[in-house]
Amino acid sequence: MLKKIIALCTALMLGWALTAPAALALTLEEEREIGRKAMQEVQTEIPLIEDPDILAYIRGLGAKLVKQLDDNPWEFKFYVADLDEMNAFALPGGWMVFFRGMITTMDSEAELAGVMAHEMSHVYYRHISSRIKRSGPVTAASLAGMLAGMILGGLAGVPQLGQALTMGSIAGGIQKQLEFSRDDERQADYGAFKIISSAGYPPEEMEKSFERIYREQRQTMPDAPSYLLTHPTSPERMETLQNLVKRHPVKDASYSNSEFLRIRTRLIALYDEEDTAQRKFLHQAQSKSPEERDLARYGMGLLEMRRSQFEKALKNLALVSGKWADSPSVIRAQAICQMRLGRFDESMNLLARVLARSPNDQEALLYMGQAYLQKEQPAQARNYFKKVLELNPESEQAQYDLGVALGRLGQTAEASLYLGLAFKARRNYKAARYHLARAVKGLAGQPQLEAKARNALSALDEIQEKKRKKASQEGQGFSMDRKDASGLWITDPSGVSRRVKSLEPSPYLERR
Repeated sequence: MLKKIIALCTALMLGWALTAPAALALTLEEEREIGRKAMQEVQTEIPLIEDPDILAYIRGLGAKLVKQLDDNPWEFKFYVADLDEMNAFALPGGWMVFFRGMITTMDSEAELAGVMAHEMSHVYYRHISSRIKRSGPVTAASLAGMLAGMILGGLAGVPQLGQALTMGSIAGGIQKQLEFSRDDERQADYGAFKIISSAGYPPEEMEKSFERIYREQRQTMPDAPSYLLTHPTSPERMETLQNLVKRHPVKDASYSNSEFLRIRTRLIALYDEEDTAQRKFLHQAQSKSPEERDLARYGMGLLEMRRSQFEKALKNLALVSGKWADSPSVIRAQAICQMRLGRFDESMNLLARVLARSPNDQEALLYMGQAYLQKEQPAQARNYFKKVLELNPESEQAQYDLGVALGRLGQTAEASLYLGLAFKARRNYKAARYHLARAVKGLAGQPQLEAKARNALSALDEIQEKKRKKASQEGQGFSMDRKDASGLWITDPSGVSRRVKSLEPSPYLERR
């Protein structure tokens, strides 16, 4: 069981000065490349949630906050990690990852917005550039490797692992120089205060989230790796935030918390341990609040879907009342149950209702495509999967299903491309290489698709080379390897392997 690492701002990077730092050591493009490479390494080792409903919410909230930034040079990208820790990190160029534990332990969207705005502030004003300036010459690749090592080593609860990943790529002293100063934190806090205030959130909610983090951090700090506590939350910071709220009150700040509560319920139902989730919902069902009781019924419906008990799920979903009864999220869940029970026409009718109200609902589009596949209509299915990929090019399930549909239509080369991309995303590199190599051969007359296949093959080569380097690293003698789907493993100097983190995915989005 991982220790909770409660430094809200585990973001190991970047920062916000109220005025831009002089003589920045990195160009914008260099920062983007550092972030891209670091995220690529992290992505191969930690599980990310693909659920389109959850991602649509997080990315929508992120986009709302990004709009508050003036002259923003970054294209922010938001992800949710399937890790039950109250944590988050950001990387240069705008890659931001929030752990599901960060979301499920908060009470409001405003609290989450405060965390997101703080991380966003660190990226926006580029603290890392000014710090690298004092660190001497460092290559983008070595810095990216160091950052990935710091993150992964801390997540595993094994500081030596992080050290091993950074050995040979960067001088040890630089890691210390990259830590945020108190001024950095004050500036990021102020930046976050401005963002959420401009977005219409009451800033005192941000204060609440930091107080929560501080309480939990005090309990876990003795065991937490020091380099993951680069954003210390202290009574002084709490007092500063309180003074900001007093000096700059925001009038008429209001927002709806309903969608946050629904997404929090969804995360608990689909990703918490099943018994834990059930206890939470049974307790919530006793609430005097009708909204709380409806959320509990919705959560139990999703939990029964996760257990493949689709008739029970339909009964729970039928009990949802009030404003939730006719919501797309409930209708969509009912449609998925009907599909899993083989009632494809009923399912498609329900999905059509969702799409009539929300034409870009990715989950409804995905399952409508799957229904057409089940009814042996691959041409119609193809159109829905392509629509999903227009909205979210990284959807591995849509890539896989599109590959299946194209294969049934006899378009084998393009089918191999999308199957290869899906297997690459699922870290099945052997199958990915097989399909991508077939795609390159078959797509010779389609330069854009051929280039996509070649780029994916090149990325596989890069991943393989990084694994080779990790295996040969010296230092503490630790190496990291994903032995199987059951978790993150390390091998100590004696050659003994052990699992340090379970990485079991939710079975909700069925993969075939």
